[in-house]
Amino acid sequence: MDKYKLILLIIFILAFAWSGINPPIPYSYWLLETSPILLAVFLFAILGRYIKLSNTSYTLIVIYMVFPLIASHYGVTGVPFGETIGHWMGITRNMYDRLTHFAFGFLGYYPIYEFVISINRKESNWNYYIPFETLLSFSAIYEIFEWLVAITVNPILAASFYGAQGDIFDTPEDMANALVGALIAMFIVFIVRKYKNKSIPETSFS
Repeated sequence: MDKYKLILLIIFILAFAWSGINPPIPYSYWLLETSPILLAVFLFAILGRYIKLSNTSYTLIVIYMVFPLIASHYGVTGVPFGETIGHWMGITRNMYDRLTHFAFGFLGYYPIYEFVISINRKESNWNYYIPFETLLSFSAIYEIFEWLVAITVNPILAASFYGAQGDIFDTPEDMANALVGALIAMFIVFIVRKYKNKSIPETSFS
């Protein structure tokens, strides 16, 4: 592990430790909220031996993971910044979950894009589309996970974790935010890649 990746790991460990220090919500909720993050870290630890991403991708991944860690500390509906966003938008709803789903699409796009081009080492429009569809699939899977939690744990814990806040359209709106984030990231990556191809001939996708 190089120095930069070690720094990212330390940042993640510190953020994870902070999230579990005297949270204003029950530890059962904290464990529930952090379980997908721990699963993702476990998968990265295994797949990292075979999949090599850039420091940029690892940075984006760590930045995203901080979002659910903050939610695991305060609760999805209790993050102060989420209330601030709602105030800016003139609504009473805590908007942190919407921001997190947007960040999932926006920050998650480039790491998946790098993984795709590491397999398909040639320029293709599919390189841009596959990460977009992958993110939408992961977003849908997570919403299914939230639903399963909601019907299997106690109602109070389920309501806090689900974070619908009375919005009957919470699930499609969460997915729509991930979609918008992924679309913006896809557009940025496409423009940067096309500009780079025109200015500097590429010999590899590394």
